[in-house]
Amino acid sequence: MLLNRRQFIRMAAATFAAIAYSPEVLASEGDRVITHATHMGPLKAYVRNGKIVKIEAMGMDMDPVDLLYALKDVTYSPNRIKHPCVRKSYLDGSDKRHLRGAEEFVRVSWDEALDLVAESLIKTREEYGNESIFKTTYARWSHPGRIHQASSLQARMLGLFGGFTDIVGDYSAGAATRILPYVVGDMEVYSRQTARDVVLENTELILMWGTDPFKTEKVDYHVPIHSDFEWFRAMRDKGVKFVTIDPLKSKTCRELGSEWVPIRAASDVPMILAMCYTLYIEGLYNKEFIEKYTVGFYTFLKYLTGEKDGVVKDAAWAEKICGVPADKIKELARMSVKHRTLVTGSWACQRIQNGEQFHWSLVALGSMIGQIGLPGGGLYLNMAYCTAGAPYSGAGIPIMVSQGGNPVQTLIPASRMAELLLNPGKTIEYNGKRLTYPNIKLIYSAGVTPIGHQPDVNKLIKGVRKADTVITHEPWWTPTAKYSDIVLPATTSFERNDLTFGSSYGVEYVFAMKQIISPLFEARNDYDIFRDLSAKFGFEKEFTKGRSIDEWIEWSYSKVRAEVSFADFWDKGYVHFPPLKGSRDFVRHADFRNDPVKKHLRTPSGKIELFSEKIASFGYRDCPGHPAWIEPSEGIGSYLSRKYPFQLISPHPEHRLHSQLDNSDLSKKYKISGREPIHINTEDASRMGLKEGDLVEVYNNRGKVIAGTHVSDGIIKGVVAIEEGAWFAAEDPADSNSRCISGQVNVLTSDRPTSRLAQAISANSCLVAIRCCGKIKSESFSQINYCQIH
Repeated sequence: MLLNRRQFIRMAAATFAAIAYSPEVLASEGDRVITHATHMGPLKAYVRNGKIVKIEAMGMDMDPVDLLYALKDVTYSPNRIKHPCVRKSYLDGSDKRHLRGAEEFVRVSWDEALDLVAESLIKTREEYGNESIFKTTYARWSHPGRIHQASSLQARMLGLFGGFTDIVGDYSAGAATRILPYVVGDMEVYSRQTARDVVLENTELILMWGTDPFKTEKVDYHVPIHSDFEWFRAMRDKGVKFVTIDPLKSKTCRELGSEWVPIRAASDVPMILAMCYTLYIEGLYNKEFIEKYTVGFYTFLKYLTGEKDGVVKDAAWAEKICGVPADKIKELARMSVKHRTLVTGSWACQRIQNGEQFHWSLVALGSMIGQIGLPGGGLYLNMAYCTAGAPYSGAGIPIMVSQGGNPVQTLIPASRMAELLLNPGKTIEYNGKRLTYPNIKLIYSAGVTPIGHQPDVNKLIKGVRKADTVITHEPWWTPTAKYSDIVLPATTSFERNDLTFGSSYGVEYVFAMKQIISPLFEARNDYDIFRDLSAKFGFEKEFTKGRSIDEWIEWSYSKVRAEVSFADFWDKGYVHFPPLKGSRDFVRHADFRNDPVKKHLRTPSGKIELFSEKIASFGYRDCPGHPAWIEPSEGIGSYLSRKYPFQLISPHPEHRLHSQLDNSDLSKKYKISGREPIHINTEDASRMGLKEGDLVEVYNNRGKVIAGTHVSDGIIKGVVAIEEGAWFAAEDPADSNSRCISGQVNVLTSDRPTSRLAQAISANSCLVAIRCCGKIKSESFSQINYCQIH
């Protein structure tokens, strides 16, 4: 039997998991069994002679995922950073910063490394002020622990040092989190959602724009127990109709037997607006809801009907842009009011130019359907994130070590790192304010890897090479570590004690993250590194508050409303909390629907704002006062599409957590000749003479990457997809615009902001062309996983 690539990948992943469970990897009864918890699930580690021999999911994990078993692999990866290292010319004083990423490193002692970090911080503060110190991002995806969060510990130390330039806004859902507070009075995409039991009992139709929970729910911002998959299957088995609107036929689409409505990338807004127009022109919209619970509808209506700009936003208009047949758009609009309907959309859909309009349009559609606040109806804007809808236990959560205060008030939007580094003194507009970029001289990364995380990698590298000093804490030689001056080897979560909780919304468990093995090589905990730096600066007691790590863990546990003693909790490895009474009946916005006066929204009007006077007052042409379709500068039909004819999307990876696990065997099995696959439609591939497995160069005016061709009927024509997270590997590291031979998609994506409102990421507004990759410098392939040490 011939297998297609997707079937092969699924079988390979299942085989990988089976190996992890197989009795051959279990040794004797003398193995120590230690519990731990991760973003991929809670686990038991079997340890023999100080080494992990097997990982096994804990019993409460309802559907263990392949990613969990890859953690053993990366713990012992050959690209672990073994010792403190310093870039050669930085150490000898010649400082050829243009060679960051290309120059070899020199092993140094911990004392020497910490002295260099301290000296660089003091010098930067004295010469340029604390504003010139940049703490890269806020992300806490490195591990779910509450005590060893590098980003928080780093902020605590730097705050005591006098402060730093920090980020504002959100990388994952940056446009949504800025626009929705004006529209519904809440970020919404992170909020508690209607309880699953309510949805299962009442919902009949779910419209899913780009939503792929069978991929994204494999991980959790804290610890997943993977109850989501059972919930979705239960809805499927009950007969809930799912409609997936997506350029890709997703894993969720296949699992649920969802109707797939292929749509051109980054064109969801015209389809949604056309559905709104259909409901209006056919008299199907809920007039009572609009009048009672919203403001600004008639201003929005002038735009829908073309009274404002001469363009009627009907289904025929939308079809020309998004590619969805007009009849299908009308059919879905009519279906939405005939059934109890949930409207949901992925955050990928707002990672486009003018991405604020996506969620605002969804709110408009949900308002016209009129089911917001009803059981099983309305909006559900985080259906694919961290068990939203799980019944809440009320237990509270273990408290993190506080970040403390930051005397520096300078804040930069999360996606603007490259522009910040290259344009000191530039002033931008952001959310009704004006922000000015400081002159960054020192970049400090801990627990994050911005090279690969941020868009337009080549532009970012130019900015990184401009700074005086780059410091990184990492367990592995990630791209960010390679482009640093001082690299400090950090422990993985397996090499220290901590605690956490799961799931994010239900808080059903608190988990002990017990140390499984001793730190490998010379790796040290981030807490200890920042404590020692604090001691050098004279504020160790302020940093530690007199607590050891174990005392911080016990203090954090004391904030949980648990009847189990800390000793018993630690011995067992977890505490389980049942749901609060009534939490299974929660309905999002039910209070508002029942009493819109006393339970009003936190908007200026107290209602849903389909026209926002506040936003309109900013005068942003790229974000007007109502939902609108604004032609992107990089989209199909733009002048650039003649040169770069394919729309590129960069979905979350199935076999990684962002860039985590890219150095695992699981990730390698999914690659094509060691490169990230590019998904391309069968007809497009045939027209170009491409076949499965061919290596191609994908390029635009920002850069070039090599990828392996995966031919598929599960992607719309004219769109290609490369999953985000591959480790950047420059073919020629000395070249600031080198081709990436691993397929890191953010070499190609733009750092153009969504709009002046959010200044958020717009990576999915991206055009590319494809050609034969040509000859590759084979000797440089080692740059993907290794770094030279002198």
